[in-house]
Amino acid sequence: MCKITANVSKDDVQAFYSFCVSARAMWAHYHILFEGTDLQRELLQSIAGDFFYDLHAMLTQNMILRICQITDPEETMGRKNLTVKFLIKNSDFPTTSIEARELQRLSDSMHAFRAKIAPARNKFISHLDRESVRRDPLLGAASRAEWGQLWTDLEDFLRIMQKRYIDPNGHFELIHISHLSDADDMVKALKESTYFHALLDDKGTTARASEVALNSKFFEA
Repeated sequence: MCKITANVSKDDVQAFYSFCVSARAMWAHYHILFEGTDLQRELLQSIAGDFFYDLHAMLTQNMILRICQITDPEETMGRKNLTVKFLIKNSDFPTTSIEARELQRLSDSMHAFRAKIAPARNKFISHLDRESVRRDPLLGAASRAEWGQLWTDLEDFLRIMQKRYIDPNGHFELIHISHLSDADDMVKALKESTYFHALLDDKGTTARASEVALNSKFFEA
């Protein structure tokens, strides 16, 4: 069996990056579905209000959980966690290097964000804290700007780690990766379905469409 050392490896960085891309995909789904126009939200509510209400909660909780996972301590109950703190502590950057100082700055910023959302993870997502449920406070709230800064910090952190361990000449992105979500295709399909029902409800249009179909030369085909 291959012994896992404490030192950061290429595999560690690739696995961490993949997890972060998955977290960003959850954010992309959320952003497309729930941060669009008021009219789009009305569309989703009118088609499947309960479903989209629950999906909103699931995506929100998933994003909070994932960000808390990557900003967890380096070790829990004797087991190493693949986290920001683990990668910094066990990387081979000289402690006085520009990269090491920048990684620590980014870590401090991301952990400040974690402090805002961790109460939601601790009291509603990972556990069901009785007192918190009874009071029903707004735990884990963070502004859109604060979420934006979190993704920027994480992208910069990943870029430094990937240049060190994967490809010094590579170009790595997290924020602008294309095709992370196809939720916009679903919204488009739902919107177009309303056109069909609007036509069916218009008796004059329905009659005219039937006439056109019946007069087609391929009707008897």
